[in-house]
Amino acid sequence: MTRAGYFARLAFSIVIDLFDFTLGRVPIFGTVNEGVGTIVLLAMWGPIGLLHLGELVDVTDQVDGFIPTATLIALFVGWREGHLTGKPRAPPAPPPTPIENASAER
Repeated sequence: MTRAGYFARLAFSIVIDLFDFTLGRVPIFGTVNEGVGTIVLLAMWGPIGLLHLGELVDVTDQVDGFIPTATLIALFVGWREGHLTGKPRAPPAPPPTPIENASAER
C-alpha cells in the first residue's frame, strides 16, 4: 500500500466513525452501521478490522460512538507499517513452517 493509499483509507475510516458518532445513535441503524463498517474495515485493513465488532457489545448504541474504533485501527496499521512517520517498514516475517523448522535443526 502506498502512503497516499494509506491516507485515503484513513480518511474513509474517519468517515465510518463520524457516521457511528452521528447516525449510529439510532438503535437499529447503529447496529447495521457497525456490521457494515466491520465488513468495510475487514476489506481495507485485513483481520485487524474485526476489532470493530467490539462495538456491538453496546446494545444501546449510545456509548460506542464516542470510541473511534475505525480510526484507531487505521492509526495502528499506519504506525505498524511506518506510514505515519514517512519511513515504511517491511511487514513482519511470517513464522517458519514446520518443514523449515526441521531443516534448521539439522
